[in-house]
Amino acid sequence: MTTHPTYAQVAALPTVHEHVVGPEHLDENRHMNIGHYFTFGGHALWARHQDELGMPDTYITERGLTTFTAEQHLRYLGESLEGDRIGVSVVIVDRSDKVLHATALMTNHTRQELSCVMEAVSVHVDFATRRPTPFPDDIAALLDAAIATDRTDWALPLSGGLGIRR
Repeated sequence: MTTHPTYAQVAALPTVHEHVVGPEHLDENRHMNIGHYFTFGGHALWARHQDELGMPDTYITERGLTTFTAEQHLRYLGESLEGDRIGVSVVIVDRSDKVLHATALMTNHTRQELSCVMEAVSVHVDFATRRPTPFPDDIAALLDAAIATDRTDWALPLSGGLGIRR
């Protein structure tokens, strides 16, 4: 049996993005469409890269480096309906010299529940060659600090199918 963290545990994490589900986010079932979960989670993951992990918009132009998402996994745990307030927190799970494993945890503040978990594995890439390359030392240090800071005393609801291959 898989257990999930409580709403309070996830809501205590720093929030990267907040959204209110509008009519433009709904599908024919009148709940938030799959694409918007993906968009909200993906934007939060990218924002964390830019704001806290040393990879701002200028990372490509100034350093010739970027990340490419190699794999994602979304798990839906609760509905989000029009008017619901959504918060997205990002946890950096693990890394190798060229690969990063992170998760975006989406909480529905209106319903006080964890509504979606989006995991992603990203590869650090030399933009000119478009081939994997190690994280520079300064970025690696920021990632290591984030991994240490993001650790929780509860198990992350990970898929088990994604991770760092060693």
